[in-house]
Amino acid sequence: MGSGIVIEGLNIHLGGKWILRDFSLTIKSGEFVGIIGPNGAGKTTLLKALLGLVPVAGGTITFPGTDRKAAGSSLVGYAPQSRQIDETTPLRAWDFVSFGLPHRFRPWLTGQDRRNVEEAMRVTDSERFADKAIGKLSGGERQRLFIAQALVRNPQILLLDEPTSNLDPGAQENLAAVVHSINQKLGITVLLVSHDVNLIAKYAHRILYITKGQYALGTVQQVLQANVLTRLYGAPVEVLKVGSKIIVSTAVADNLKTSICCHDNPEQGVLADVSL
Repeated sequence: MGSGIVIEGLNIHLGGKWILRDFSLTIKSGEFVGIIGPNGAGKTTLLKALLGLVPVAGGTITFPGTDRKAAGSSLVGYAPQSRQIDETTPLRAWDFVSFGLPHRFRPWLTGQDRRNVEEAMRVTDSERFADKAIGKLSGGERQRLFIAQALVRNPQILLLDEPTSNLDPGAQENLAAVVHSINQKLGITVLLVSHDVNLIAKYAHRILYITKGQYALGTVQQVLQANVLTRLYGAPVEVLKVGSKIIVSTAVADNLKTSICCHDNPEQGVLADVSL
């Protein structure tokens, strides 16, 4: 079962500027939250703050019902943005996943260690290429291994930073479905950063939209509203319906410019739980 996350008054100041200011939200145990927003908005920084990897200028992050000290590094699993792998790398996929185990570099693995690796590969549908060299795998297959490596310690929270970037549409859909299955079957709390709101809208319970130090948290229909996004960006934003899709664009000189995002079949909802 996943752990919840409570953030209260979080402030992060990096590189001479505020990345997040007075940031407060609650993620429920077992919830799947998609995080979207423009580059540099603080999406990756938020994940690193949850991991304790960036200095916090103020505020608190807690995991209700969890003794973080007792759980140690097993509380949170993390797959960073896509990493480059040399195509000549002979390392087996199975061994790559095992590197996520605690004390992996001791000269032996226990039976439980091996079972953990096998289970992580099973739930990510990567066991079929367990014996293949990672350098010979496709981008989508490698991303499954990164997620499996993050799962091998049986975390309660899974943080994924743009796992579908640089993948073709079919691979993106397949990977998103795998993450959704992990969330549903294992009950792990999932925070997934993506620029593709189509996938977020299809699988996430809620979305967190971050930009310019501002944020909104709610369902797709609650957050992707012209008035909400205009306040977030501090500039006119249009939300248009084109067939089954909603397209969000900035409005400049009465002409629509730079599409921000779009998604299919939004669920109906009432604007609520939106923090600005």
